[in-house]
Amino acid sequence: MGRRGFASPPVFFLLGLFWFLPPASAQRTNTTGTCQTETLGREFITSYMDDCGNSNQFEVQITGYFAFTSVSVSISNNQFDKKIMVNWGEMVRVSLPESVGIKGTTNFSNVVLVKADKDISVVSVSNKHVSPETTVLYPVSSLGNEHYIVTPSTESLDSYPEFSVMTYQEPNSVEVHVKGKLHYLIQDNSTGSRLTIKLHAFQGIQFQGIGDLSGTRIVSEKPVAILVGQRCFCNNTKCNHVFEQLLPVCSWGTKYIVPPLPRQKVDEIVYITASRNTTVLYQLGEQAETVTLAGGSVLQRPVKPWIPVYISANVGIQVVFYSVGAPLPNSSHAFLMNVPDVASYCQMYSINAQEGFENFALMVANTSETGAIILDNQPVRDVVWNRVPGSEFVWSMHTLAPAIRSHAVEHPSSPFALLSVGTAAMDSYGIPGSCRKNVTFKCQTETPQIQEQLKMCKDVFLKGNNSEFCSFVNLTIVNLETMCAQDRAVSLEEVAGPFGSFLNSSTLSAGGNESKREVAAAVTFLLQSVELAALTAALKSPGMKTQNVTTESMAIETLLVVPAAGPCDEVFRLRALNETMDIHCDTVTKAATEDSWAVAFISYFTLDSIIDKRFLNEGDLMADEKLRNFHLNSRVVSGAVGDGRLMNLSKPVNFTLRHRQAKKEEEEALCVHWKFIAGRGFWAEDGCTVLHTNSTHTICSCDHLSSFALLMGLTRVEDSDPLTIITYVGLTLSLLCLLLAILTFLLCRSIRNVSTSIHLQLCLCLFLANLLFLTAVTRTSIQVVCAVIAGFLHYLFLACFTWMFLEGLHLFLTVRNLKVVNYTSTSWFKKRFMYPFGYGFPALVVVISAALNPDGYGTSKHCWLSLDRGFRWSFLGPVCAIILINLTFFLVTLWILRDKLSSLNEDVSTLKDTRLLTFKAIAQLFILGCTWSLGLFQVGSAKMVMAYLFTIVNSLQGVFIFLVHCLLNRQVREEYRRWIKGTRKPSPPTQTFSLSVSTVTTSPKMAPCITGCGMGWEGADGPSPTKS
Repeated sequence: MGRRGFASPPVFFLLGLFWFLPPASAQRTNTTGTCQTETLGREFITSYMDDCGNSNQFEVQITGYFAFTSVSVSISNNQFDKKIMVNWGEMVRVSLPESVGIKGTTNFSNVVLVKADKDISVVSVSNKHVSPETTVLYPVSSLGNEHYIVTPSTESLDSYPEFSVMTYQEPNSVEVHVKGKLHYLIQDNSTGSRLTIKLHAFQGIQFQGIGDLSGTRIVSEKPVAILVGQRCFCNNTKCNHVFEQLLPVCSWGTKYIVPPLPRQKVDEIVYITASRNTTVLYQLGEQAETVTLAGGSVLQRPVKPWIPVYISANVGIQVVFYSVGAPLPNSSHAFLMNVPDVASYCQMYSINAQEGFENFALMVANTSETGAIILDNQPVRDVVWNRVPGSEFVWSMHTLAPAIRSHAVEHPSSPFALLSVGTAAMDSYGIPGSCRKNVTFKCQTETPQIQEQLKMCKDVFLKGNNSEFCSFVNLTIVNLETMCAQDRAVSLEEVAGPFGSFLNSSTLSAGGNESKREVAAAVTFLLQSVELAALTAALKSPGMKTQNVTTESMAIETLLVVPAAGPCDEVFRLRALNETMDIHCDTVTKAATEDSWAVAFISYFTLDSIIDKRFLNEGDLMADEKLRNFHLNSRVVSGAVGDGRLMNLSKPVNFTLRHRQAKKEEEEALCVHWKFIAGRGFWAEDGCTVLHTNSTHTICSCDHLSSFALLMGLTRVEDSDPLTIITYVGLTLSLLCLLLAILTFLLCRSIRNVSTSIHLQLCLCLFLANLLFLTAVTRTSIQVVCAVIAGFLHYLFLACFTWMFLEGLHLFLTVRNLKVVNYTSTSWFKKRFMYPFGYGFPALVVVISAALNPDGYGTSKHCWLSLDRGFRWSFLGPVCAIILINLTFFLVTLWILRDKLSSLNEDVSTLKDTRLLTFKAIAQLFILGCTWSLGLFQVGSAKMVMAYLFTIVNSLQGVFIFLVHCLLNRQVREEYRRWIKGTRKPSPPTQTFSLSVSTVTTSPKMAPCITGCGMGWEGADGPSPTKS
């Protein structure tokens, strides 16, 4: 095998914290000597042949097939003991100390032991510089009592053969019938010699030969593990170091197929060993050869590039493939590999691709069954299948990714062979796939989201922590694995009973944001597990076309469809209490994984109360703003076909859902499905539409299968072109008017006072806010820029409302101070209060908001505040408070004016233009921001009217400011006339009445400076009001 430098081992955890109970099928006691060719097991032994004192790296690669599998890797008579945990489909590497290597011919006690509480497969790796090698380890249950040694040719005289014999947990007696020349201790033993060796428990012995040892027979009282290899001479560090675990004689087969290697340029070698006299047919391509082979002899034959080999015999034979490596002398790497016999082919495999290699999957399959092979849940496409002459099989190769990982390969009905090979500069490896005879893919939820949760729980256990959520996950998995492992018919009661009890788990009723994420993950895990269990129950009961069950927590119906000839136009209806699912026959047949096709429909009675408002009302679990004010108004239902994986459909599936509560006329119904992405669960409506709805039922049509429910609530205002046009036109007019107002307040010295200062700051903030909104609110392409834009908009609009508040406060103080003789509060109001508060308060709110939720600025559609975690209230809270205060100020001001106007100068109290006064009073509501409260009334049947009123009135706020404070102000109009005429002659004093702090003076000499910019109420010609 090959790879220069394996990664460091995984993190470890303390044993004894969580050794979970395996499923019932896996609770068997390993027995030795059964001679079954298995690669999955729970107990493994191996050793490592040291190579001439050079630096070696040893490791075991452990692949899991069940969740939370606890594994111990130890060395007998050594303190080394590593505890790891591995999930299904996961491969974990454990590095071993260099001292585990065995030097020379000797007895040894450092046997490597691998034990697990559930079935695993193990690949042993010996990685010497430019000479790495791998072998699949066979479990103790597959060991045997008789073996024949096969060692590669040593014609180059740069290496010599070696092999080791190991026994398990009982003492053993081993006989070695030598063939060739064998060196043991201080003696050389030639062909015909017999050695008898006693081994203690967990002990082994390593032999080295001088020349080929092929044909040497090993017989033991109890089963042993045999490793064969080839050791380099110390003066040649580039020679071929190989090793492989051999199979016992009782597991040999009679038919073998050897596919050619990818990138093969020279002849490789195949070794054929017979334990009894036999006739061997060796067919290389179209050329067939018959050879009579004596018992105990080894036949060597070539494997040429791109030509497959077919081998058969009338008794069991052993076939070992030997790759001689690249054609360059002393710079290649070879490997040994057991070739699986045809009788041992299976339907499901796992293979380990290695890092730094060009990895390939070599497949041998029946000619008529090639189209259904699946690699990592995806059909194998774009491969060329080549005929194997003399057989009904074809072979092909598929390129794998160059990263180290475990791959799952399966065929739904036909056994096939799988070999994993890889090539690199001066490196190569080859190992047969690990057959998964006792593990079914259909009972495993291998989605990326679920794998993420399994990894999280694994990390929790590795750290020695406890977790209620992870305990829930483990119980769910154990229940699923136990049911799937049954070799009998399974009823739906066995599904609904145990899984229904999980719905009452405290894990599903936790509170808090982090717990909600765990609830979402637990619900997702439970939904997928129930679907898989229901489908499995249907497939395990071929005699029952339909099954149904109703319990306190759920109702399930399954349908088993037997394929029929010709097109399938039937629509199947499944019913779970008050809900139904209509699914087209084509959908079922395309998801078929067996000769029979299963469909499942599940309705959960209480799940909608678990994932209801606390998920919908919080932005952390909602993807669509449109759904935020909705509530679940139906049971949660699930539909599944085939193996339960989420799939898109060519023809939609229709669900009829009954309403929990009668639908109101103003409510909208939405069909949604449950999504789980990046650790978060939420309801989404993509792929689902409403076909029909009434007060009691809604029919949903969806283009995929998962879990569904009905959301219902008051509809919100949709984006429309007229509203958009009104917004842009109104804001553009406001920008023009605000610019004119800013220039007026800056250039017209005769009207400068506290009122115009407030007006000026309000106009500046509103101008900048509207301009930024028009030009940048939809620039969401760059997340950081969008967040900055949202932050500035947040600050500017808050500043606008702060200055609106100061407008209202100043108006109130002006009216109240009509009673007061000395108006000294003006100076204090301006210098100590106005500017620090006007710009400091919004800055403080933004800083606190950003500190509490730095991700709250920017959404996918607009550069504005995110709705997550109620972040919108950092704007709505201050705004609502200011609107309420300003409205109070306005009403109190009107009340005070009602009394005060009648007591003033007769000329003032008899105002001529009542209509103008009324208009200015109403306009002041717009200027103070009170009309923003219209946004709170966009619900119900009047929502569109309110939406148009809100948009028109507030987009024109700048127009109202310019109209009231400039165009309808008499002194400002005089200034405009002078600017237009170009005259600079001062105008005569104007007798006005203006409700402003600076307008209420004690001398008519101040009249030129008392033009009102508060409410701007100008009186008729006459003397200025003064206090008597």
